[in-house]
Amino acid sequence: RRQALAWATLSAAGVLFAIGLYSASLEREARNLPTPHKVLVNGSNATRWVESIEGWPQAQPFPSFSWSGRRSMGRRFMIPHDRYPDAKCLDGTPPAIYIRLGDPKKWLIYLEGWGYCYSLKDCLDRSRTSHGSTEGEDHYMNMREMGPYFSPSRAENPLLYDFTWVFVRYCDGGYFSGDVQKPVAVNGSRTYGPNQTRHVHHIWFRGRYIREAVVDYLRTDHGLQHATDAILAGCSSGAITTLFSVDVWRDLMHWIPNVMAFADSGYFLDLGGEYSDEKKFIYVAQNTTVSLNPDCVRMFAETPWRCFVAANAVPHTKVPIFVWQSRFDSNQLLGDDCTLSPCANKFGDDLKTSIQTVLAQHSYFIDGCFRHCSGSEPAMNAEGVTPLIALKEWYHNLTVHVVQEGDYPCDDCCASDEYFVF
Repeated sequence: RRQALAWATLSAAGVLFAIGLYSASLEREARNLPTPHKVLVNGSNATRWVESIEGWPQAQPFPSFSWSGRRSMGRRFMIPHDRYPDAKCLDGTPPAIYIRLGDPKKWLIYLEGWGYCYSLKDCLDRSRTSHGSTEGEDHYMNMREMGPYFSPSRAENPLLYDFTWVFVRYCDGGYFSGDVQKPVAVNGSRTYGPNQTRHVHHIWFRGRYIREAVVDYLRTDHGLQHATDAILAGCSSGAITTLFSVDVWRDLMHWIPNVMAFADSGYFLDLGGEYSDEKKFIYVAQNTTVSLNPDCVRMFAETPWRCFVAANAVPHTKVPIFVWQSRFDSNQLLGDDCTLSPCANKFGDDLKTSIQTVLAQHSYFIDGCFRHCSGSEPAMNAEGVTPLIALKEWYHNLTVHVVQEGDYPCDDCCASDEYFVF
């Protein structure tokens, strides 16, 4: 009887296990999840197979996140200093990227945002933060928190949900553009003592070399050499970088047939040149000439820093562009002290007109939400079309021009009241 009971128990367990597998397969099919697959990764010393499920190397320990969160998790990789010694953050630490494996032929390379440094002192201060250093960098990142374009849901994110995602940390303070060989000396705080001396600190302006190292490292170690499609993207200063330098990035990825650009909240108005003049420090101090579009630089020979601005750079680009931009960008309105309705509505009209003129041959989704970037909230829609649906249509060779109507403040323009505002 004991033996019979044991066999019965094992049989029941086997049935339950089979049912579990079948249920998992049904759930996978219902959610349009990718089948577990193996990804060939070329390392510096050997070629190895890395087992991945939901695009994640199973050999790596997983933090305790929900199933949905795990599908959006990126693993950290530090750019090897011994192979790319010139690639440095402001404080001299090596750059970092996060990768979530997906379709090995389709890549989203996303540039982190967060302003820029506008003086040597500001760059020194920034070097002591996570925006100028990768010291203490987390091993994992839930990329879904960075924007709806990192959603693993095919329904919400119909184009990018199964791409291989790369999140490039922004730690150079100069739009991945600096080209200064020697470290830059900056006077620090005064030391009160018998000699009354100042500490001298050093920072590095090596954004160009970060850019080059990231692309080469992805090619040699993570499979970018097999890509057929790459979308360079970003939000805020990451989007600014995308719009003015996508041709430079495309040249680095010259073997990829289809390179495109997607910018969220990176189209800034430059009325009277006031905004672009703020970029002069970056151009001069970080020596960014080679990172700007050469045709644009020739046009603005006396003020080449104006080529950091999308309205000046985009007309010279040869890469297809999709812009997702709010008419009432909170960063621009707050920065210009323009949050009252008459001023904001005029600003929104001017920004819309500029985008419609400059991007007439490209694609855009202009919304009316008081936001800057998108955070983890779902994408808003305009008459049933979301920015991510429009993005997919653009990807399939359609020119998409969508404008979400509504005067400021347009509460109905946002999908949520928790969009990023800064």
